[in-house]
Amino acid sequence: MMLDRAVINTGPLVALSLIGKLDLLPVLFREFWIPDVVYREVTAVGLERPGADTLTHERWMQHVCPSPVPDPLLIVELDPGEAAVICLACSRLPCLTVIDEKRGRRIARSVYGLQVKGTAGLLVEAKRRSLLDNLRTTLLDLRRAGYYLSDAVIAEACKAAGV
Repeated sequence: MMLDRAVINTGPLVALSLIGKLDLLPVLFREFWIPDVVYREVTAVGLERPGADTLTHERWMQHVCPSPVPDPLLIVELDPGEAAVICLACSRLPCLTVIDEKRGRRIARSVYGLQVKGTAGLLVEAKRRSLLDNLRTTLLDLRRAGYYLSDAVIAEACKAAGV
């Protein structure tokens, strides 16, 4: 069973935006937070990131919050968004940490003991709850949109969803 509270990183926000599935977040989670650093990464002027326009709407702004000051280890090892996600997740336990980058996921899980999922894991959960028609097609659409997903991740996600 997936936790119903989460802290979301930049990658999953961009990924879900690329395939028009950002609205899955309020359905999958009773509460979720976007660290202000992550919000700024997505909405930075000039970057034209997917999701930037959507996230500036008030219904999304209510999920943006400051993150505690990251541990020095995190500042050295990860980008500011990942560090903020992990610190905020630690302060909001129990919650899921939603990060796609392998290194950030590993540190969140092994150093901080956090439960971690990535975009593919969220889409698997959406499929399990009948919020998504075709998981494989959705994952391939995401890859075609330019978001990196390995064949192994796609295969594992489809296996986890039983498709």
